[in-house]
Amino acid sequence: MNRDPAALQRYVPLLCWTAALLTVLFICLRIIGYGYLPPGDARRHVAKPFACKSYSQIIVMQSGYVVDHSPGWEWLLDKLHRALGWSEDGLMSFSIASLILWIFCLPLLWLRRPEAWLAAILAQLIAQPGLMQRLSQARPYLITDGVLIAVLLAWSKDGDENPRWWKVLLTSAGFALSVWMHGAWYLWALPLAAFFLARRWRAGLWLTACWVAGTFAGALLTGRPVVFLCQEIFVAATIYQEHAPKWMLVQEFQPSEGELATLTLLALVYLWRNGPNKSLRPLFLQPVFWVIAMNWVLGFFAARFWADWGIPAVLVWLALQFDDAMPAIASNSSLKRLMICGVILVPLFLDASNDLEQRYTFSLNETFVEAGDPELKGWLPGKDGIFYSDNMTFFYNAFYKNPQADWRYIVGFEPALMPLEDRKVFRNIRSSNLAAESYMPWINKMRQEDRLVTQRPMQLALPSLEWKRCGDFWIGRLPLKNN
Repeated sequence: MNRDPAALQRYVPLLCWTAALLTVLFICLRIIGYGYLPPGDARRHVAKPFACKSYSQIIVMQSGYVVDHSPGWEWLLDKLHRALGWSEDGLMSFSIASLILWIFCLPLLWLRRPEAWLAAILAQLIAQPGLMQRLSQARPYLITDGVLIAVLLAWSKDGDENPRWWKVLLTSAGFALSVWMHGAWYLWALPLAAFFLARRWRAGLWLTACWVAGTFAGALLTGRPVVFLCQEIFVAATIYQEHAPKWMLVQEFQPSEGELATLTLLALVYLWRNGPNKSLRPLFLQPVFWVIAMNWVLGFFAARFWADWGIPAVLVWLALQFDDAMPAIASNSSLKRLMICGVILVPLFLDASNDLEQRYTFSLNETFVEAGDPELKGWLPGKDGIFYSDNMTFFYNAFYKNPQADWRYIVGFEPALMPLEDRKVFRNIRSSNLAAESYMPWINKMRQEDRLVTQRPMQLALPSLEWKRCGDFWIGRLPLKNN
């Protein structure tokens, strides 16, 4: 029995949407299936609900840090832990999957074809192979990325100068979600400025009003709005007033290399859509262009501008180009559209979910210090002791495995928050290439309950301490008094 091709074509849009959503879901499942444990802040966010104490009780830090940088995200993880009884593994899987789905699925609300957005991600993955590592880090900055993408898609269209009340309300809610979940409320000035640079005056004013309302609402959710807003400025100022060499800073505060491959991709797509002889003036009237341009330049100061604000804008611009071009290539219900969808989704799945350079399995070979390990009995800090360490990786790993430990860490998630004296020691250790004598200020003030941890192939040449190897780390302690 022959099927009518016209009857099958009616289901093409549904099949494309179903295939797109299933592709994203299978990407998440495959990444989680590796046993993937994202590095860095994702580990402390997941461990925090189990600690039941503030960061000032976990890390030795300056007195100015009172409210967590991402209070809403840690509140959500805490509620999931208490309500559903999820373990660290459960919370981590939720963090990975929910934030990937947020970035991959939220923009589909504003596009005619889901494959346009996924094609934009695929194109950028090819130009920037490390993008998937950024999108799978399970950190709340991805919530801000999603809100930025939504704002650009919803507000960048020409002629949309008189927004409806629900659009204003939802935009304000998006800003509030970003501020509460991620903080960094002041960085929203960049995309707002882009609308004014594009001469979208009324849209810029409406967005500014939404940002003010949303920032205030998000700060109110923390319970300490004034302290929270001021602290965000304090932390940023503390980081940039330190004047530490860029190579000593965390990766997102180091300069970008300029992303030539991404610029080439943008140029090729622009020429494909507009031709070589078209005027560039219409481009300058697009807010998304100014978001890309500003953050590409600022990326040479700190890569986070390009990674957190520039790249999402790149994805938006690419998706808009693809979404506009696809109807001319294949009609909405044609079988050709279904084939194009497959050409996009299959390589996207393979690219995003493969274990390139062990990006999803590197943690399987990591060393974790665990309080219950009999091999480490007597080698971990005593009650109220301090773990002195020469890198942040140790804090993330140790805190993730020992959230309820009764010791503290001298180095946490941001060295700029360390007490000034200890920060000088830490920076000197790094600048001296981990020279043994650079540790002496810490060793001189260590107590019996304190421990020194260093990541190096050989133990430090410091006979004043006893040493125990733990994987990639060496743990040092003062000689026990009963020896």
